[in-house]
Amino acid sequence: MDPGGGRAHTTFIALRRDSSLMKPAVIRQEEAVELEKHGVRMRVYTTEGAPAGIVYQETETGHAEEFLHEKSAFIYYIVEGEGVGGVEHGVRAGDVVVVPPNNSIYFRGHLRQVLVTVPPWEESGERHIRDVGV
Repeated sequence: MDPGGGRAHTTFIALRRDSSLMKPAVIRQEEAVELEKHGVRMRVYTTEGAPAGIVYQETETGHAEEFLHEKSAFIYYIVEGEGVGGVEHGVRAGDVVVVPPNNSIYFRGHLRQVLVTVPPWEESGERHIRDVGV
């Protein structure tokens, strides 16, 4: 809050210090790609050269497919809700789930979560294992 009692403003400052492919960027919600896959609604935030992929996910029942990714680690931050992961780990708001490449993933439950994939998800690395009941 500023001393004058007005609305607080948050500013992120990122300075480019090397010659990496991506310069610092803000990806706005209206720029995200919205889609639904196996019972999960998603907003995919991406930009060329990014070192990671970011996806906001919501589901009422879970992800009805067991799959693995050959290259990307999947890191989930549980924002809201409770659920069970593929190896029957219970999760709740505030938990972080880390799934290294080549490990299967599926989940059940009412969840709101942020997914970070490192390196960014590419369809060519995803392998379907089986459909699951949620």
